Amino acid sequence: MPNKLAYYNYSRILGYNGTYNFLVGGRGLGKTFGAKKKVFRDAIKKGHEFIYLRRYKQELATARNTFFADIAEMFPAQDFRINGSVAQWADAATRDEKKREWHTMGYFISLSTAQNQKSVAFPKVRTIIFDEFIIERGAVHYLPNEAMIFNNFYSTVDRYQDKTKVFFLANSVSMMNPHFLEYEIRPDEGKEFLVKADGFIVCHFPDSEEFTNSVYETKFGKFIKGTEYADYAVGNTFEDNNENMLRLKDSRSHYRFTIETKNGSFSVWYNMHNDEYFIQEKLPKSQIVYTLVSEKMDTHKMLMTFTDKPLARLRTSFRAGSVWFDTPKTRNTFAEIFKR
Repeated sequence: MPNKLAYYNYSRILGYNGTYNFLVGGRGLGKTFGAKKKVFRDAIKKGHEFIYLRRYKQELATARNTFFADIAEMFPAQDFRINGSVAQWADAATRDEKKREWHTMGYFISLSTAQNQKSVAFPKVRTIIFDEFIIERGAVHYLPNEAMIFNNFYSTVDRYQDKTKVFFLANSVSMMNPHFLEYEIRPDEGKEFLVKADGFIVCHFPDSEEFTNSVYETKFGKFIKGTEYADYAVGNTFEDNNENMLRLKDSRSHYRFTIETKNGSFSVWYNMHNDEYFIQEKLPKSQIVYTLVSEKMDTHKMLMTFTDKPLARLRTSFRAGSVWFDTPKTRNTFAEIFKR
């Protein structure tokens, strides 16, 4: 049986009564295990159902094959099985398969194929677990318009009944993911809990000293202690949340133009005395707007391509260390743009 530090206790985040619940913390905090424990209890005691969601079919297949491995022993009075893409439970006391009744408790679905679920009804689903919603470096890519695709899927499941809660679970890998960008979630605000959208969104970035200390008592914990990997794996430090190239524009900087990106619009300022650029989210009242998003073009914006001189100049200055940003989000946005 898992020890008391093996899984996250959901009571605190549930106390906020949010609908979209983002739980992002160190590797091994037990986020997924705690979520499974909750939905298993709800299924057995209340007859509720859940959806376990991953981004792609191949991720889902791997997770589905071992879904019961770590949790089944906490429920010795029940047996569990997977029937196709459906999770089921039955009373362990009844071993006669002819008399045995298997109850549906959950569904395994990939977000990439969620559009196929539009005509499917989920009246008993009360929880969606979107596991590993932040992609690890070097792994698969996010879906185009992923936040919108998820909202469509949620609408299909909930049917505007306000019955379904979502748990977005991930390790603290990157702030630059579609869901944080869509809802302007910023872990760098220094708060353990963030509440947004009139309480619809609740975010928890747990700082568990007890969990951290328990990890550092293990052989592997002692081995990684004090390293950058420990900050990422045990703590709650996002790899792309740092102070590199952050500085606010000075009084001698003059506005040049605004660039619209998929992550928002940013103003560009230039200090000719030091040959430095400053890029920030704050926009002036009067603007010259270029857009990198072709579908957002209109009569007030000009399309900017990656080979146009203004962007090429910025890219050259960035490589020379002469471009400064107001926030990690701004820097990370343009770092991705300048990679092209």
